Amino acid sequence: MRIRHHAGARPGRSARDAALPAVPALAALLACLWGIRRGSMWQDEATTYVVAGRPLPDLWRTLGNVDAVHGCYYLLLHPLLGLVGDAVPAEVAIRIPSVLATAVAASGVAAIGRRLVSAPAGLYAGLVYGTAPAVVAYGQEGRSYALVGAAVVEATRLLTRALEDPARTRRWIWYAVAVAVACLLNLFAALALVAHTATVSIAARGRTAGDEVPGENAGVPDGPRRWGVPLRWAGASACALLAVLPLAWIAFGQRDQVSWLERPGWPEVRALVARFAGSGLSLAATVVLVLLGLTLGLAPGLTPGLTPGLGDRRANAVGLVAVAVPLAVLPPALLIAVSRIHPFYQDRYVLFSMAGLALLTGAGLARAVKLVPGRAPERSPSQSPGRSPGGWRGWWRIAPRAAAAVALPVLLLAASLPDQAAVRRIDSRPDDPAAAARVVGSGRRPGDAVFFLPSIRRLVAEAYPASFDGVRDAAIRAGGAESGTLAGRELPAGDLAAALGAAPRVWVVSRPHPAPADLASARDTAKRDLLREGYRKERAFRVLGYTVRLYTRLSP
Repeated sequence: MRIRHHAGARPGRSARDAALPAVPALAALLACLWGIRRGSMWQDEATTYVVAGRPLPDLWRTLGNVDAVHGCYYLLLHPLLGLVGDAVPAEVAIRIPSVLATAVAASGVAAIGRRLVSAPAGLYAGLVYGTAPAVVAYGQEGRSYALVGAAVVEATRLLTRALEDPARTRRWIWYAVAVAVACLLNLFAALALVAHTATVSIAARGRTAGDEVPGENAGVPDGPRRWGVPLRWAGASACALLAVLPLAWIAFGQRDQVSWLERPGWPEVRALVARFAGSGLSLAATVVLVLLGLTLGLAPGLTPGLTPGLGDRRANAVGLVAVAVPLAVLPPALLIAVSRIHPFYQDRYVLFSMAGLALLTGAGLARAVKLVPGRAPERSPSQSPGRSPGGWRGWWRIAPRAAAAVALPVLLLAASLPDQAAVRRIDSRPDDPAAAARVVGSGRRPGDAVFFLPSIRRLVAEAYPASFDGVRDAAIRAGGAESGTLAGRELPAGDLAAALGAAPRVWVVSRPHPAPADLASARDTAKRDLLREGYRKERAFRVLGYTVRLYTRLSP
């Protein structure tokens, strides 16, 4: 077994460096647990809770009709929901995997930064990733995006290891597994392969530009040596994509689920930058640090003690810029470009690009600390190990740099505090189903009925059934689990009047201003006609993302 050390490392440093990823993991855990219980699941999280909590046969039938793209994620959560039951609030239970995945991803980013740059750069990169407001937002959300980020980070880490020694087939196998897991959790993770393509191309050019390893590729012509690494990577990627092909085929048949998306423009680009890099002072600090990180990657000799590679005989296999820049830029750029033709764009689909930004920011922080005057005093060979070299004068010489090492990341975190607070509020999400359910639960009476306009709003009752106890769903024919759909199947339009009967009061749950196309179905038209002809609106309650209306029956 080969043991690697960074150039110039002391014997005890390798264990200390190896433990560094645990610090960002702990910071990510604390950041995600802070404010995790907001008191509501927004609609996508409600979908997760409802679908993943169904019995396996019903869950499997549902995926055959809808939401297959998230099927692996739902299957992953299913045993967890069965295990915790009612012991943990539903909104917290579905977010636990995302919290743990964010911690794993922060640790992975730290490991990549340590491998490509240095231990301080890796530590800072992991901390930046694990506490970034955008990352924390999805680390506190019961959806798959935090898990996808962890899988892509792990695939990137495995890629850097594989590029050190491309002849080791096992490393490429593990890389293919990580890519397959990421794509199974969300197909848009395949965009990370575009970034990895650029990384592999740069690494392949570097290996043919003079960084040969003694005894390796000896006598091999430039052509085979140039194409050897890309071919291995292409083979691993192809195996990963083949494993995902059945899911992609099923999801393609359900593509109407994203038909509501619109083509992105400059407002979406600006929102993406603000979402990932911050705004105001936070954005300015990120830009400066990224530029410092780029300078470090492009001209490592300017900063003694920081190297772009591994510090061993394969140091030039891959560098910071080759890994971080493509990962940060290419997936969002490609998704936006494709979405200009056919809309697919959502910033959460490329959350994993935050890893590239964090690597550059972490390297910039390490570079900034190195630029602060001061150096550690050298220990005399005859000096006792227990005594500090140079006494107080020695420590005073390193005080500025030590202070900067702590102060700079703290200041960066402080600049992001407004965004940190914002992502933990309920209104950071589009809607608040729990509030809509509470309105019905607090005002219901025996004999009340409820209509959902359109039927997908029935997820409010599916996620918070206790609030609808005793309230009759007048339009339902078969529930979601029974019918294998998200929100059940409703009665034909002609049967709604008989089903509603003489209900004295009817609750209506809908969006505040639904688009006419959303209520154009015959069933929804019949619901509105019944309410218009036989009822009068008594009250309307507005909550985040919903309007709950109460109708009372007109006297005969």
